[in-house]
Amino acid sequence: MTKVIRDKAVRQGTGLAPFRSSALSYGMFYLQTILFLALTIGLAPFYFIILLLLYPWRKIIGPKLVRFYSMICLLIYRVKIDKVVHYARFKKKGRRGCLIVSNHSSFLDIFTLSALFETVFISKAELKYYPIIGQIAWLMGVVFVDRGSSKERIRVLKTVANGYSGRIISVFPQGTTSRISERLPFQRGIFKTIELNPGIAVLPVTLYYKADADIAWSGQSLRENAKKVSGQKRVHLKVIVHDPVTIEKYRGKTAAEICKMVEHSILGPLQMKY
Repeated sequence: MTKVIRDKAVRQGTGLAPFRSSALSYGMFYLQTILFLALTIGLAPFYFIILLLLYPWRKIIGPKLVRFYSMICLLIYRVKIDKVVHYARFKKKGRRGCLIVSNHSSFLDIFTLSALFETVFISKAELKYYPIIGQIAWLMGVVFVDRGSSKERIRVLKTVANGYSGRIISVFPQGTTSRISERLPFQRGIFKTIELNPGIAVLPVTLYYKADADIAWSGQSLRENAKKVSGQKRVHLKVIVHDPVTIEKYRGKTAAEICKMVEHSILGPLQMKY
């Protein structure tokens, strides 16, 4: 009789396990969301004042402020960068300015790149009109683009090509987030910056999440994806810095050909075991 009761209790406990797991996941999601909003709302006024007071140096100070913010965000979302491969390649090129191109899997990508490379981003134009956040992004030197306008895209290419010196700007040429299995192609437009400015260095970077299939933001709302991220005990990722792309290395190649080569170098490691 005792054994029957014990077996029944075990079965009932096992049945409750998924519910407990779900409850913990929801609890962590709300905790992380509260911490993230508190951090963002708390820092925003101070960042705005600092950037206004030090306006002439905003493009130098801005990325440092974003890096500090991003490092805390990585802690909030329990992200552990297991390894950064060939980081010395960035140290060699980054100080003189470079354009970082990367695959795009998650909202965590922005925090990761900012924390490691002290970078600003090319962002959609709508962000510029978000209260406070948009103004801070503009002061920091974020490059805004209206994706629906061909003239606007050309303007952004010229801005990046002519104004990148001493700055680190990041872009996701896939245009949106996706899973590894989807292998979204790169859009070649950003690689025209090499044609416009032969001195620019493009630094390809691979972001490889161990649990990519579980946390990649694909076909979900941001809220749904954030819940999946919160369900991870720890988010592990590996960052790979590839050889920089310069006009000397790819002289005579078109933007489309360079795009394909960079796409292969970035997406290639994602087919290997983590």
